[in-house]
Amino acid sequence: MRCYLMMRGHIAAVEILSPGSDDELIEQAHFHFERRTSVAEPFDGFEIWDRARRVYSWPEDDVKQ
Repeated sequence: MRCYLMMRGHIAAVEILSPGSDDELIEQAHFHFERRTSVAEPFDGFEIWDRARRVYSWPEDDVKQ
């Protein structure tokens, strides 16, 4: 699973997540987002993907997958 850290609507960085439930993946992604977001890397959101399935997007949008 991958967590794409977003900046102005574009992928700016990626973190590889450990396998787990969707809830565990979301927890991991929030951790990486908080750890990496700074003045130098002003990420404004992230998406979690399991191959072609979008697991979660933050901030949340109205699209359900």
